[in-house]
Amino acid sequence: MRKRRSWRTTLAGFFALGCGCAGLSSPPQLPTAIPALVAENAAAGDPYEGRFPYEEAVSGLPEGDRLHAVLETDSGAIHCRLERGAPLTVANFVGLARGIRPFRDANGSWVREPYYDGSTWHRALENQFVQTGQHGELDGPGFRIQDEMSPGHVFDRSGLLAMANKGAEHSASAQFFVTTSPLPDLNGQYTIFGSCDDEHVVREIERRVVAGEAPVLQQIVISRS
Repeated sequence: MRKRRSWRTTLAGFFALGCGCAGLSSPPQLPTAIPALVAENAAAGDPYEGRFPYEEAVSGLPEGDRLHAVLETDSGAIHCRLERGAPLTVANFVGLARGIRPFRDANGSWVREPYYDGSTWHRALENQFVQTGQHGELDGPGFRIQDEMSPGHVFDRSGLLAMANKGAEHSASAQFFVTTSPLPDLNGQYTIFGSCDDEHVVREIERRVVAGEAPVLQQIVISRS
């Protein structure tokens, strides 16, 4: 696996995030913007320039401090808890799942609809992870989001929910994966934004993808408690 940054860099990012420690009752603070990435997203037409607001992502949900995502698949449901330590990633994921974060469709128009509904689990490495989040034939949603990594976010167990990327800094957008074993070689390379239960369902999906099948992510249901 590629080693793309030092822990000194990620430690700086950790403190830029405020480590999600401001208190569960207050909205988590987004990391400091990266001007070049903001400019790139603006040039692509993203109305939010890659910085979809956390408050907008959770608007209309019942009051609560903890965010949950249920990944409903044709192999069963996967119940996940979303991390406050990656607020920009979580806001983007929740907004796409709920259909309130706009993305660029195949015609080049910016639309709002549930992005993940009907996606297939299209990639897996046995006893490592299984990946989904591609919307039809689209290469991506038309924007990129910046990384949110810290020394405390490590791939030390199965069931971690993380953003996929293109092997470069700040290249994640919508695709994500769930781990099926500890993967320390991935530390510092991918944003972890949640953890999931129902390991038997995740492993069944992994088995099916490895066997050449295309399991379906039917929808993602977001809730708050």
